[in-house]
Amino acid sequence: MGLKEVKVLHLERRGPDVELAIEQLVGEVRCPTCGGLAQVKDRPVVRYIDLPVYGSPMRLCWRKHRMRCGNRRCPKRSWVLGDRRIAAKNCLLTTRAAKWATRQIGDGRTVKEVAAELACDWHTVNDAVSTYGEALLEADPSAAVPFGMASRPGRPCGLVQRLATRSRCYRSKVAS
Repeated sequence: MGLKEVKVLHLERRGPDVELAIEQLVGEVRCPTCGGLAQVKDRPVVRYIDLPVYGSPMRLCWRKHRMRCGNRRCPKRSWVLGDRRIAAKNCLLTTRAAKWATRQIGDGRTVKEVAAELACDWHTVNDAVSTYGEALLEADPSAAVPFGMASRPGRPCGLVQRLATRSRCYRSKVAS
């Protein structure tokens, strides 16, 4: 994976999919609320959609750490450790797959086409593209162009059109 503090547990083919199982290597973990020493409560496995490998769908199985605070008086009961380098919170695509999908939609492909290539649900891709696309537009508001205007050279308006209904400035209604 090329990520520090990440250990590969196994790589195997499961039917038409390739599955890569990983876990984070964690040292001493402190509670984000009180600073007390945390303990591992559970090790849930969360499955993510990753970029295809040699034309085969890829699934990343991340064995996470659900922690609990050792301080019984602390209001923080439990939390799951995450790593945005692997996947954003509440996103079922890996970070690299979500960024790739966002570029694909920005270049004019449909969500349906990208979802088919990743062998996943339309909503999975749409949610990831909305999350990453909104962050891109917040970082560079000049990338936004209103409906009806031709895209500027090198900036297709596909992503802006996908996100336009979520934007405060660029809303449009289509009537037949």
